[in-house]
Amino acid sequence: MSSVSTLTDDPWTGGRARDPDAKREAVLAAAASAFVQDGYGATSIDDIAARLGVSKPTVYYYAGGKQALLGACFTLALDAYSEAVEESAVTGIDGRERLHQVVQKYVEITTTVFGRCLHRVPDVELTPDVRDRLRAVKRKVDARIRDLLREGVRDGSLRTADVRMSTFAISGAMNSIAQWYAPDGKLTPQEIAERLWDSFSEGVRPR
Repeated sequence: MSSVSTLTDDPWTGGRARDPDAKREAVLAAAASAFVQDGYGATSIDDIAARLGVSKPTVYYYAGGKQALLGACFTLALDAYSEAVEESAVTGIDGRERLHQVVQKYVEITTTVFGRCLHRVPDVELTPDVRDRLRAVKRKVDARIRDLLREGVRDGSLRTADVRMSTFAISGAMNSIAQWYAPDGKLTPQEIAERLWDSFSEGVRPR
């Protein structure tokens, strides 16, 4: 999930001072954090620049205006979600194990600043192309969950009377994490993913 990682070194000083990619990622991370904390409408380019301790033109240079910043933040999260559910990215001996991995990866992305930004900023703020990509990736994720549920039912590792409703329940539970997760909270993303899986898996455990 390197595309949604959190920078730990200051890209404006030291060895990374000449790394434009690191600076762009730092700008996007600051923007996403501001959008999550203060809301998209209440956030200005000045606010984002202040978070970084740089000038307003610097923000524009590395990432563009506010809507471009939002689109780039969404794109980072969407790329990660899309990659996480690819068939080649999920291994396991049965549908249950493979679905478990998808849940783990999805929750980890959702708890990043870019994942939280995606779920907490209304899509009406997006350009049409980014909005279309958002909807396409959501369909892709839901389709993957449905396929893995069906796979688990076929191989006997899962049980569900309604694959469609189970898909809605899983997706809804994972998406809701972005509304309450706090990086300084007691649970790590991995612990949240495991507790969510434990709660869900009891409902689809074969009898």
